[in-house]
Amino acid sequence: MTARNSIFTHAAVFAAGAALALVASHPNPTPSNADANAASDRSSSGHTGESAGSGEDARSAAHRERQDVSTLSGRTKAATAQRLANIVKIGDPMERQSALMELINRLGPGEFAAVAEQFRDLDHFGNSRGEFDLILRGWAKADPLAALEYTAKQPNNGADTAVILATWAGNDAAAAERWALDHHQGDGPNPLLAAVIRGIALYDIAQASRLVAAMPSSRERGEAVDAITRALLMQGTDAAMAYPASIQDLQLRAGFVAAIADRIAAKDATQAAAWVASVGEVESQSAAAREVAEALAKQDLASAAEWLRKLQPAAQAEAARGIIPVMSSSDIGGTAQWVSTLAGLPNYDRVVEEFVWSCDYRDPEQSAAWIQGIADPDQRASLYHRMLGEWAKRDAGAVKLWVANNPVPASVTRRFTR
Repeated sequence: MTARNSIFTHAAVFAAGAALALVASHPNPTPSNADANAASDRSSSGHTGESAGSGEDARSAAHRERQDVSTLSGRTKAATAQRLANIVKIGDPMERQSALMELINRLGPGEFAAVAEQFRDLDHFGNSRGEFDLILRGWAKADPLAALEYTAKQPNNGADTAVILATWAGNDAAAAERWALDHHQGDGPNPLLAAVIRGIALYDIAQASRLVAAMPSSRERGEAVDAITRALLMQGTDAAMAYPASIQDLQLRAGFVAAIADRIAAKDATQAAAWVASVGEVESQSAAAREVAEALAKQDLASAAEWLRKLQPAAQAEAARGIIPVMSSSDIGGTAQWVSTLAGLPNYDRVVEEFVWSCDYRDPEQSAAWIQGIADPDQRASLYHRMLGEWAKRDAGAVKLWVANNPVPASVTRRFTR
């Protein structure tokens, strides 16, 4: 795999702030004139069997490279290219990223394109995706329009464009917003605007909220809601929980309740559960109930089942869907009995379907039998086909026998008994 391809296959995201902190705090003077061989030796040497001298050389390769970057004057394009080639060979991630940040901080606006192109072509040992983002962020601060023009010419450029826009928005929100609105094509949700919202959420929640309110319901709006939620929680849990009341749009408000509750539940499921129950609004409760119930059930199943009853009836089905996988993991029979007590709830069909899928591998006979409890005939037939189809991949004979001895729709009989 070439570096140009592998750079876009790394899922890890690098924290730029940590690298900046390293650059600011590194106190040690180091020798200059590092070369590619020293940097490469540092990245490939082992921890055992080294002589004291070679180990010291390897450990100091990154330091020498960083000093080269900081003392470089009258730099030429060739010199910059050589420095970058040396930097990517540094094995220690913190040293490599610190050296890269120093190089980025000394680039002029016109130098970023060559550095970005070279970085894409180089072979990489480390986090190439996160480090390429650093280059794009530096470029966005120096010349965002040139950076966007560059990424527009690259294949699969959505992630790169979003990084540049988010960085630009943090420096000049109005300009980034205008560009995002002017360059969006089509009538669908604007992913460029979502990137702008990510860039300004921490600095201007009010403006971020106005922008997200104008977006249609979509994955892009969900990403923007998540960015604002993270910014809200930086202000404290109480501020985050108070925020949804300011949202007029019912669906958007429910989205915020769900996003905030999910993040709170990851740290304190009891607090999240109490807040969701206090909201009272069925749409918001329904949006948040499943994730909160699952988090609560992992702590205490009895408390989760009791909490479910505090919700609006229409939201209880979603809470049950969060509890069922946890409960059935240790007691399928007991879960079946509990699910039976919920009969009559709005959206009970969704509860039954959750139970069917929770035990389809461990107890397929019981799972299939419960499908009969689905009230909607189309949903029931569809679930038979999907569940029995998966079972048939493992044991077609058992499915044929089960279908022959149970009342199922004619289409199911034709499919599995022929």
